[in-house]
Amino acid sequence: MSYFKPRKVERNYDLVSSCSWYTPDVGGVFAVLGWLIIGMIAAGLVMLPFVLFSLPMNYMMLIMYPVQFIPVFMYVRLKSSRNMAFDTGYALDSSHFGKWGGVVLAVAVVAGIIALEMVLEIVNQYLPDTEGSMMEMIEKMMEGPLWVNLITMCVMAPFFEEWLCRGVVLRGLLNFKPSIPRGEGERNRGLSPALAIVISAIFFAAIHGNVWQGVTAFISGCLFGYVYYKTGSLKLTMLMHCANNTLAVLVGKFGSEAMKEAKSLVEVVPAWEYAIIFAVSAAFLWFLIKYLRTIGLQDPQGNCDVIPND
Repeated sequence: MSYFKPRKVERNYDLVSSCSWYTPDVGGVFAVLGWLIIGMIAAGLVMLPFVLFSLPMNYMMLIMYPVQFIPVFMYVRLKSSRNMAFDTGYALDSSHFGKWGGVVLAVAVVAGIIALEMVLEIVNQYLPDTEGSMMEMIEKMMEGPLWVNLITMCVMAPFFEEWLCRGVVLRGLLNFKPSIPRGEGERNRGLSPALAIVISAIFFAAIHGNVWQGVTAFISGCLFGYVYYKTGSLKLTMLMHCANNTLAVLVGKFGSEAMKEAKSLVEVVPAWEYAIIFAVSAAFLWFLIKYLRTIGLQDPQGNCDVIPND
């Protein structure tokens, strides 16, 4: 392909497919985190007039949330555009759904993330109490109109966070080219899938900025990562993330006072009821993971489709 002739980018959300030629290694992940922090600082500056002049903050998140991802997107896009003339690309979104097909698997993974949240309620019970400032921020977010909460937490958050944590970080850790060639018989690119999934889940937990959300985000991130590794589908992980956040928004908006004030579901329902919920949820998770294991891999590093260097 001519250096001066740009590669035609296939349209699979084109905001994300334009980043297919950047696969960060561990050092690159720290660079990505740095640019995200810069974006968070920029978002904080956007918020400053709202604080100084006591402006209504109900709609602030509609502006702040996308702003914080602009620097990291520009960085990833630039790195990808530099690599695309020479390197193999790995699609951020693929469609390896196995014998169930996309629709059935989509329903299954949504049920799976809700099941995981039910299982994690026992973990929430033993986490430290939410700090006052964190609780105050969550309450302020919930005070806004429902449509604002749904757009920011159920559309923007799943899209941007999955693009970053699975589409950039996990895909990169699975597929980067090592700076020093590896010996014969060793993998020719990336980290081991298990390690890549764990690191991407740690990254996902870290960007939540607090222990209270971070612990459950790490565990959820491992499930998101495994689904992405086996299917290559960013659509599925975005859908799972959306379902998880939608459940949280609806409980925060319409749940009883007891549910809003409780640390976990364990405090709200009788022990025998939660035991049944836990058992059914754990059984479904086992069934879902067992199915995911049957999906064949086109490559030991996962099912992200290869975009050859033409």
